[in-house]
Amino acid sequence: MRCLVGIDDTDSTNGFCTTYLAFRIASDLRGCLDVLPYPKLVRLNPNIPFKTRGNAAVCLQIETSEPNRAFAKLSVKLTELSDVRGGANSGLVFLEEFEKAHRFEPLYQDALSGVVNPSRVRRFLNENGVKFATLGNGMGLVGAAASLAFDEHHDHTYELISYRRREFRGSERVIEPSSVREMDLKTFPRTFNNYDHQKGRVLIAPHGPDPVFFGVRGDSPAAVIEAFGLLRYEEELEGHIVYVSNQHTDAHLARPLDWKAFSSGWIEGTVEELQTGAGGHVYVTIRERGQRRLCAFYEPTGDLRRIARRLAKGDAIRLFGGVRRATHVHPKILNVEKMEVLSLASSTKMALATGTYISSPRANRHLTKPLVRYGNENAGKTFPEAPGWFAGRATSTRELVRSR
Repeated sequence: MRCLVGIDDTDSTNGFCTTYLAFRIASDLRGCLDVLPYPKLVRLNPNIPFKTRGNAAVCLQIETSEPNRAFAKLSVKLTELSDVRGGANSGLVFLEEFEKAHRFEPLYQDALSGVVNPSRVRRFLNENGVKFATLGNGMGLVGAAASLAFDEHHDHTYELISYRRREFRGSERVIEPSSVREMDLKTFPRTFNNYDHQKGRVLIAPHGPDPVFFGVRGDSPAAVIEAFGLLRYEEELEGHIVYVSNQHTDAHLARPLDWKAFSSGWIEGTVEELQTGAGGHVYVTIRERGQRRLCAFYEPTGDLRRIARRLAKGDAIRLFGGVRRATHVHPKILNVEKMEVLSLASSTKMALATGTYISSPRANRHLTKPLVRYGNENAGKTFPEAPGWFAGRATSTRELVRSR
């Protein structure tokens, strides 16, 4: 029978990774279950203060003839590969009737743009007879359950993630920068956010002690597999897996903002005031439905901040981002991730054009939609088959290196 398995919050700042747990399930539990292409890498609201590193959950579609045994094995693997001592609060949700995943859609949408109470999720799972397991305080149940709703009806991209062997973890990742640059030039726009050509900086590799070596993102499984083969590095890998994902879709920015702390979404109004603060940050006050809203374009956003400097009083704009809660020193403020200039006051018609502006690639969040994807969305497109989407631990890593 076909089932869905949602997992979240297994990592910590010390290491571990929820996608690595998915990789190990696909590698280690063959015989009890088969992981079907493609596992889903589902990013949720990036503004949640108690999020995991990238606020990503994973959903696996599996085939098994023994669902109870599969759930037991998965629960053991969750315990084995969750860093509870380091602060992980893991959750696992096991949905035997995969065709009922659409019931989780409201939860998915709320988890993308707001704050979801874990008690709401527990109640929903219990009322619907859905199996689940938790570690720590079980906060990961929110992402695990929300991830079940993500499917081909939503806009989606793909990411090939490669994993390090244990003996290499914690050491510097060495990927030849010129190979990343060459790969980017050859595969763009089918892959994206690989290399920052402004700063000459590799963007595909993390910097922490987790098991991920690098990840390549693109619009199809074939594109990311091709890009993988163009990279040059010396380290032997434990394996790789291709995920389908809501990354680079702006899924968290679809709703109008309710202006609650930590919420994500958009607001629309006219510019009233523009200021440049310490560090070069740009602060814009807009009038939105009679309310004055303070919005920040921070220096790391690069291109977006430079464009914001050209705004003038009277410009009509739509701003997208997340609300930082008020403190005793600062009011609520919108951290801007994207801007649409809708119309211009006469004073700015030569300095700025209407259109969509986003931050520089180095400042992009996992969910940020690159300009190259506008008009090239995958919503409603089925997931295509691609040989080589998975190479597990049983695969010779030397063979993987040679195959490049």
